[in-house]
Amino acid sequence: MALRLYNTLSRALEDVQPRNPPKVGIYVCGPTVYDEPHIGHARSAFVFDVLRRHLLYKKHEVTFVRNVTDVDDKIIEKTKQEVTKSPGHKVTGDLNAACREVSERYLASYHAAMDRLGIGRPDIEPRATEHVVPDMTDCIARLLVQGAAYEAGGDVYFAVRKWPGYGKLSNRTPDELKAGARVEPGERKQDPLDFALWKAAKPGEPSWESPWGRGRPGWHIECSVMSMKYLGDAFDLHGGGLDLVFPHHENEIAQAEAAGKPFARQWVHHGLLTVNGEKMSKSLGNFVTVEQALADAPHPDYLKLFFLKTQYRSPIDYAPAKMAEARKNWQEFSRFFQHYDQRRGPATSGREVKSRLPNLLEAFNEAMDDDLNTPRAVAVLFELVNLGHQALESPGAEAAALADYVHVTLLECGMTLGLFLQGTSEEPPEALERILARIAERDAARKAKGFQRADAIRRELQQEGILLSDTPNGTFWRRAQ
Repeated sequence: MALRLYNTLSRALEDVQPRNPPKVGIYVCGPTVYDEPHIGHARSAFVFDVLRRHLLYKKHEVTFVRNVTDVDDKIIEKTKQEVTKSPGHKVTGDLNAACREVSERYLASYHAAMDRLGIGRPDIEPRATEHVVPDMTDCIARLLVQGAAYEAGGDVYFAVRKWPGYGKLSNRTPDELKAGARVEPGERKQDPLDFALWKAAKPGEPSWESPWGRGRPGWHIECSVMSMKYLGDAFDLHGGGLDLVFPHHENEIAQAEAAGKPFARQWVHHGLLTVNGEKMSKSLGNFVTVEQALADAPHPDYLKLFFLKTQYRSPIDYAPAKMAEARKNWQEFSRFFQHYDQRRGPATSGREVKSRLPNLLEAFNEAMDDDLNTPRAVAVLFELVNLGHQALESPGAEAAALADYVHVTLLECGMTLGLFLQGTSEEPPEALERILARIAERDAARKAKGFQRADAIRRELQQEGILLSDTPNGTFWRRAQ
C-alpha cells in the first residue's frame, strides 16, 4: 500500500508518488533562531521526523532539507534588546556580528533540544545568510525581468495581482485576502497585498550588496530559493505548520512559479499547539520551552508519545494531565521490556509463530500509510505489548519464540515512530546524555569502519549494564535487569 498524505493544495488525500522513485525529497520550514526552542517547535520537528522514518521504513531514499532563518526582523530586534541591556547604552555601528552571535546561540540551543528528544537532524540544513548572494538576488532579478516584481526606493516587492494563481494554497482570492492586508510605516507597496522580496538596508543592520543597493532578503524568498537549490524543481513534499499556509507558503508558490519554476507537488501541514486550551504566549505566562517540558518528564518519550496520540493534522493541547497519561502509557512499554529481560528458559525462533502476528503488523502499516494515523499505530503497539506479556507467561519454546518476535516487532514499529531511541528506563538527564553520547561515538566509529573501537564501546557500556541492539532505525539500548 502506498503512503497517502493530505495535500493542502488539492485539499485531498493523495498517494505519495516520488518524482524519481525510490528517492523522496522533503523540504520543511525550520526555526527562526531568536529565542529558546519551545514545545511547538518540538512538535513540528517530530512530525516530520516520523514522516521521514516511515518513508525510510518503506525503503525510500529520503533527502530531508530543513532551513534555518538566521536573518530576520525578530533576530535583529532580539539582538538590539540584548545589546542594550545595560542602562543608557545605545546600539551603534554594525549589528552583523551581534546578530550572528545571537542566531548561532539559539540554533545551538535548538539542536541540543532536538537531540535530547531523539529527533533526527535534517540531511541538509541551509542557512538563509549563506544563500543571499547570488542565489536569492538572482531569483529576485528574474522576477523583475518577468514583470512579477517592482523596485521602489531600494526595496523590491512581489506584485501579487500580476500572478493569477495567487491564493490557490489558502483557497482564497486576492480580494478576500486583501481584507487582512496592511501597509507598514515606511513601506512603498503599490498594493497592500504585495510583499517584500528585498528590503533596503537600515543603518547598522545586516545587509548585502545587490543591484538595488545594500539590503537583505524578505522571509518568503529564502525558502523558495533554498528548497529548489537542494531538491530541484517540482520536488516531492513541502511541510510546515498550518500557520504558514498564508502568507508564507502561498508566497513561496507565487515566487517560484512566477520565476518560471514548477514548485512542490504535495503540501503537508500539521495542526497547531495550545497550552491548557490557550495559544502559547509569553504574555499569558504559558510559554513552555523544550527544556521546561523535559524537566517535568523523566524520559523524552513521554513528550513524543503525547504528540503521537494526536494525528498530526489535528490541533494538540499540552496540559499536565495529558502528560501524566502519556507517562502512564509509556510505562506499559517499559514493563514489557523488563518482563522480557527477566524471563527464564531458552527461546527458539520459528516461522510458525509469526502467523499469530501478521494482522497486527499489517494494521500498523495501514495506520501509518493512512495519512500518518499515529493514534491507530500506537494502539497497535499496545496490542503487541499485551500479546507479548501473554507469550512470556506461557510455557514452551513456541511461546518463547513468539515473545522474541513481539519484542523485535515492537522495537521496529516503535522506532519507526521515534520511540525507544533513548532507552526504556528513566535516567537522570546527565546519565542519559552520557549514554547517548557514547552511542553516537560508536555510530560514528561504525560509519568510519572503525569496528574495533565500536566493539570496545559496546563492551564498555555492557560492563555498565547498558545493552545495545542495532536496528535499521538506529541503535536501541536498555539497562540489563
